[in-house]
Amino acid sequence: MKITIELLDQEDHVKTGVFSYDKVSKPYRVSGNDLAVLGIKKMAWQVGEKIRVTTEQPASYVWVQLDETLAPTLVYLADTKWTYTIPAEKCTVDTAFESHRHYLMVRTAMPAEIGAYQNLALNPHDQRATSTAYPHVFTNVTDEPDPVFWPQNAVDGKLANISHGSYPYGSWGIHEHANATLTIDFGRVVKLTTVRLLFRHDHLERVHDGYWDHVTLAFSNGDERTFETDDCADFQTLTFEPQLTDKLILKDLHKAPNSARFVALTQIEAYGYNQL
Repeated sequence: MKITIELLDQEDHVKTGVFSYDKVSKPYRVSGNDLAVLGIKKMAWQVGEKIRVTTEQPASYVWVQLDETLAPTLVYLADTKWTYTIPAEKCTVDTAFESHRHYLMVRTAMPAEIGAYQNLALNPHDQRATSTAYPHVFTNVTDEPDPVFWPQNAVDGKLANISHGSYPYGSWGIHEHANATLTIDFGRVVKLTTVRLLFRHDHLERVHDGYWDHVTLAFSNGDERTFETDDCADFQTLTFEPQLTDKLILKDLHKAPNSARFVALTQIEAYGYNQL
């Protein structure tokens, strides 16, 4: 499968510049069969510029790494084009997209990688805006301005949960909404068997965080399961009969009586299989 990576300016024109020692300015574009790699020794990103990934066919699984600070990620591309925007607000380490040296990689995933039992919620490349790269996470808590509490933090693979706020302690904060929900859109039907929840557990200087004593998982097939949870700093594992679903919704988050004021989720993992 042919894959193309292009770097775009704020007006969606392909950026140009020097790749390395050749001193010849040319478009920042590269294509390859099943693998596209773009290396640049000197270029500065501007907020609002973009990375565009194009594939020959939709409904494809690819490994991506669009910045040195983002872990390589297996994503499902529903369309033939995926655009990643250089953000103004950062949920990640403050050096993200700040280097003048850049390494971007996209490659076709192998069947064994696609079919393996794995965490299907993991996506450090997810962004708040609607995306054609899945999984994509969103919430009904839309009035939270601070990116350190956005839902993307709950699927980024960062598991530090004994504090809150800036990196590496990002979390999904519900902004004290009584009916907060978190939705993971997989973009295709998957088979899930297990969900793991890691509550934020900030007790460093005082008991800052409370906890939910039961939560509900809802699936797009109409099934719902409610589970008891507790005040625990470790992952809590929720198992159920295999569910075919294209979405996973975490809802009905019941705050424990006499619990501390703030409740938040550091990470959610959803284990299962892609339907090949």
